[in-house]
Amino acid sequence: MKKLILWILIPIAIIALFIIRTLVSAGQFKTIESYSEFDCKPVEGFAGGEDIVIDHSTGTAFLSYTDRRLALLGQSFDSGILSYSLLESNPIPRKLEIVNKQNESAKLSKFAFHGIDLFNDADGRRLLYVINHESVNQPAGYSVIEIFEYKNNQLYHVETIKDKELRNLNDVVAVGPRQFYATVDHGATSTIGQAFENYLQSPISHVVYFDGQTTRHVAGGIAYANGIAVSHDGQTLYVAGTVSQKIYLYSRNLEAGDLTKKESIYLGTGVDNIDIDEQGVVWIGSHPKLLSFVEHSKDQSKLSPSEVVTLTWQNDTNNYKPKTVYLNDGSQLSGLSVAAAYRNRVLLGTVFESKFLDCTRK
Repeated sequence: MKKLILWILIPIAIIALFIIRTLVSAGQFKTIESYSEFDCKPVEGFAGGEDIVIDHSTGTAFLSYTDRRLALLGQSFDSGILSYSLLESNPIPRKLEIVNKQNESAKLSKFAFHGIDLFNDADGRRLLYVINHESVNQPAGYSVIEIFEYKNNQLYHVETIKDKELRNLNDVVAVGPRQFYATVDHGATSTIGQAFENYLQSPISHVVYFDGQTTRHVAGGIAYANGIAVSHDGQTLYVAGTVSQKIYLYSRNLEAGDLTKKESIYLGTGVDNIDIDEQGVVWIGSHPKLLSFVEHSKDQSKLSPSEVVTLTWQNDTNNYKPKTVYLNDGSQLSGLSVAAAYRNRVLLGTVFESKFLDCTRK
């Protein structure tokens, strides 16, 4: 009888320990005390402005948005690219028309935009790289990279890059006119496999590199590879591991594109998209309570706390200093995914809500 009780209690204890470990690592026991170094105002009208990139030469921000709530329900949804001038006194977001080279509306099969990046090439062209999903709610859905030229307040469709390695893409960073890195956020290709991958915190997602001809795997061992960015000198690549709650730093081979891991920085929050400002400070949108974010994704009435962390290089100590500059219980903005900075302004985007925040540093 004692052995039977023991055989019953052991699995129960293991399951209980797993649940507690998951809750602790996901931040569910954290106390969120709202804090902000900014004064923020909401900008309404477009749902799911998940990623933002700023052209620092013009002060123009570009927001990639997709109404994911409708998309996940299998309903018709809106998706597009917004421009937003940070030099105007009263800026308004403008949805950019996508046209082909003949100045006609581009006939892309579907818009379901996700990560976005900007590359200013040697000819003065402003090229936007945008992830476009063939399906928002398919676990093994393939993605493409759309390249647009921003000109005359329009997006001219330049090219669609397809490759069998481009699946489950989350974010992209351009390093050349036809070269980019992208994060593949799951190694598993089924719904149940991805659920196990998330809750077991399996480090099987990775980074791919497209060299202009082919795509290859260049970095792995990451639990939910998410945001990605490159330093201004092009020598360091930053990758966010949402489930591992780390920022991974890699040295780049500028010719071949190969990566060598330098270090990882544990931040203790669900890091999402990465932006680098004019001074080289790294800005990271984050989810301090990951399971609350999961609940928020299913029910908009459930709040998901939001956090912005910066990493600033310290010459005296030869390392990065992390700092939380924004923390909110989700009442101001739930599911924050990106913080993009320009001078004294910071734009905060979100995965699901129908607004973003335009903030000014205090």
